[in-house]
This record gives sequence, structure tokens and C-alpha cells, in this order.
Amino acid sequence: MNDERQSGAVDQEAFEEVIRDNLSPEAVATIIAFLQPAAFYRPANEDAMQALLQVEWFANTLTDMLGVEEHNRLMEELGL
Repeated sequence: MNDERQSGAVDQEAFEEVIRDNLSPEAVATIIAFLQPAAFYRPANEDAMQALLQVEWFANTLTDMLGVEEHNRLMEELGL
């Protein structure tokens, strides 16, 4: 596995800019909501575990981008 991916995108600033330029805050909150059930999945092997860790990183990164208060507000507003 690429060590750079464990700690985040290779260029975190560029990654976040692409997300902001292409997705509304509402879309980001919806993506987070759909990723959350992955936390309850029990991986069958190490590859699945690594994939789930990447999904967790992605959801956390998106939440950090929105900010927790904005994330919570949007989740409520969107009924997620």
C-alpha cells in the first residue's frame, strides 16, 4: 500500500480544492452519510481492512472540510 495514502492525499490542499470546486456542501454531507455504514462492516482479510481504513480516512477528511457543526447542520437539514 502506498504510505502517502495512509496519512492523506499526496497533495491534501489540491485534493480539498477539487472537492470544493466540484461538490456542494450538501453533496459532501450526503457522501459522508453513505460512507458511515462501512464502519460496521467486518473485513474478511487484510486487504478489506486497508480499504475500510481508506474509506474512514475519506469520510473523516470530508467531515473536517465541512466542519463538525456544518456537517451536523446539513445532516439534519437533509434528513440524513
